[in-house]
Amino acid sequence: MATELLLNKRLSRRTLNSLGRHAITTVDQVVEAYPERLLKLNGVGMTVLRDIERTLFPGQQFQPDSGRYKAWSEETSSYSNTDTAQQKK
Repeated sequence: MATELLLNKRLSRRTLNSLGRHAITTVDQVVEAYPERLLKLNGVGMTVLRDIERTLFPGQQFQPDSGRYKAWSEETSSYSNTDTAQQKK
């Protein structure tokens, strides 16, 4: 039963909804999908990933190599529209 520990009450409602749309309901399923597979799911972005990390992976923080997520890192002070415009070119 420990391997099927439900995520309820451990994560935010937003995160639970995002994971639930993809039938991810247990800690084991999240651990197995972390991080790359989670980020490929529709509705799971960096905000949801950070919620998962705070709860299930304390002290860890995935830093994607892709420039697409670079602006979301905590080291970046702000999100710039010029960065987005440059990426689209």
